[in-house]
Amino acid sequence: MQLPYHIVLTDDLTYKFITQSGVVYAAYFIDISETFGADHVYSFSFDAAGKTVNDGRVRHTIVKILSDFFQVNHNSLIVVCETCDKKENARFRLFEKWYDQTGKHDIEKVDASVDHADYNFRSSLLLSKEHPCYEEIKSIYDEWVKSEMEK
Repeated sequence: MQLPYHIVLTDDLTYKFITQSGVVYAAYFIDISETFGADHVYSFSFDAAGKTVNDGRVRHTIVKILSDFFQVNHNSLIVVCETCDKKENARFRLFEKWYDQTGKHDIEKVDASVDHADYNFRSSLLLSKEHPCYEEIKSIYDEWVKSEMEK
């Protein structure tokens, strides 16, 4: 098994790491609890600065960051795949593959896909099965997806 890259916490919710090929990744969480209407709800994204190459250690590093995030608290996480470059479907499939490869399913994953004329909405809710507001968050997420369908 490949080891994750060295991770540096740059502030409370932002992590950086540098790959062997020199690509700098930033992975970050944004607290969206107030907007979402439930406690301990975050969005997650990561960006690469530089030309990316297929590197299995990136997956291990992102999975490590996410695993640590869920170990600290009974959080929930919403991932929305970026649409600006029309690669949201590829991102969605990659995230699904990474989730499946972890084999750790004490975190439930609920997917949503909505196709619009000018973009495709792809999102996943990752929710600790021990979250104190488990049912409430799933219900709010379902309503959020329904509102996305009506756009």
